[in-house]
Amino acid sequence: MKKLYAALFSAALVTGMAVPFALSHPTGHEARIKAHCDKLPMPERNACIQCVARPVKHHYHPDYPPGARCRPDNGKP
Repeated sequence: MKKLYAALFSAALVTGMAVPFALSHPTGHEARIKAHCDKLPMPERNACIQCVARPVKHHYHPDYPPGARCRPDNGKP
């Protein structure tokens, strides 16, 4: 059974079927809505909420250095 799974996985990698799934997963670090900000600790939560509440869409990266955490939302992480 393990050989069957290994063969299917290898075939998926060779044909490129696994590539879109690997490249399109969310990183889990950026916050794009207020509900994502609620998961952060308190000092960062307020900065995150201010960032995502801007009139122009922005997203917040808590793991980036200060001053570069709030970024314009262009659909990319």
